[in-house]
Amino acid sequence: MADDKKKTGKQDDNLINFKQKYEFAYAVKQLQRKFPEEAKVDIKKALIDAAKAISPSEGREKIMRQARKNLKD
Repeated sequence: MADDKKKTGKQDDNLINFKQKYEFAYAVKQLQRKFPEEAKVDIKKALIDAAKAISPSEGREKIMRQARKNLKD
């Protein structure tokens, strides 16, 4: 019996899955566009620190906001 493709859940567009390299790389790339003068290592560290401070289930935008705040400091 085939799977019913109509009954699929919504995507978690507002979450960052740190286990997936491409999702983490995309978040880093977004921050690099915002802060081109920062080193990639510093951006990764700010993003990881933000995710540790805020639960990843809180959402992508909240983590990105905290990471931007970390980079400004």
